[in-house]
Amino acid sequence: MKEYKALLEKYLLIVNSKQNQDNRKYWENADEPYLIERWRGRSARKENTPFTMALDISGYAKVLGIDCIDYYTNAKNQLYEQLRYAIWEFENLKCHRYFENTLFISFGSIFEASMFGANIHYLPGQAPWIDEKNPVIKEKEDIFKVPAFNFYRSGLCGKVYEFFEILKKLTNGYDIQVMYPITLRSPFSIALMLRGFNGLLMDIYDDPKFFNDLMRLITDYLKEYAKARAEFLGEPVAKGMLFNDEVSSQMFSNEIYQSLILPYEIELSEFCGGLRYWHSCGVTDPFYDSISTIPRLKMMHLGPWSDIPKAVEVFSKKDIALEICLNSVADVYEASEGQIRQKLEYIRSVCEGKIRYSVRADGLAILTTIEEDLAKVNLWSKIASDVFPGY
Repeated sequence: MKEYKALLEKYLLIVNSKQNQDNRKYWENADEPYLIERWRGRSARKENTPFTMALDISGYAKVLGIDCIDYYTNAKNQLYEQLRYAIWEFENLKCHRYFENTLFISFGSIFEASMFGANIHYLPGQAPWIDEKNPVIKEKEDIFKVPAFNFYRSGLCGKVYEFFEILKKLTNGYDIQVMYPITLRSPFSIALMLRGFNGLLMDIYDDPKFFNDLMRLITDYLKEYAKARAEFLGEPVAKGMLFNDEVSSQMFSNEIYQSLILPYEIELSEFCGGLRYWHSCGVTDPFYDSISTIPRLKMMHLGPWSDIPKAVEVFSKKDIALEICLNSVADVYEASEGQIRQKLEYIRSVCEGKIRYSVRADGLAILTTIEEDLAKVNLWSKIASDVFPGY
């Protein structure tokens, strides 16, 4: 337990440090407990813009020697490694990222699909993933085989409860709150995992009734989980987040998104009292007007291929903040110093004073050597701190 004690104490020193408290003022949502480990902030203002950085789990695995299989299957190891990489972030990624006195339970992107019976592969050096060769709903009638939701037994729900109890015991006596996870994947994202890419896209065009039946099943499951989580914790239903990487105009039109997918997202937002965040790394420009109709949406993700001026025009009208994420390869690792500066200055020229926004270098992996890649990350950070000097 000594190693946990030392790490917990060091992490709490970071949380209460002047540097972290200085960063706190950049974020409107700093006082809201953030419910996932990859912290994302809503900028507090339309100027003095913050920027953040984050490696993905494969990057942390290489930099810190994390055993990913053990991380996702062993609660004590997840606590230990989560503290280690948070401390490493604070010491090595110079940005405006804010650290809370919270810890998280994470199973990556597959937690939701597991509740419906998806088989999970635990993989070395990366996050777990579903068994894509054997989708849960290979044939349409398989939808009737999906078991009823159970907060303690559906998929990885039992593992979540186990991790929660262990992490609470390990952190007892410290000013640390262990966060019970909310669901993150959107109904469409989960549907694609359960049905398979080709099957679901064909359903959209060939059998929209079945597609709606599947989306209804998933949406009801997500609502049941949110309600059961709230009852278990004795809290109100938590505001939602929707991670939607599969929503892209390269896959379907805005008309399809608006008629077959958006209604379920609106329903979830209304059920949860609002959405903190809507995310897709796909091309979402044609969907902006539709997405902006989601009630009480607080923040919109913009991926590397997004039309930033159009997003500013649409989302500024409803005070929906932007999180502008860069392409970690093209905009960081492979970009020259001049190209990095040009990109960041362009973003600032389009957004500053018009909308709440933050800039994020996200999903940073190790592509060459740790030393070379971190040197480039530090160069990006140095230029970003010049373009976005803060207060």
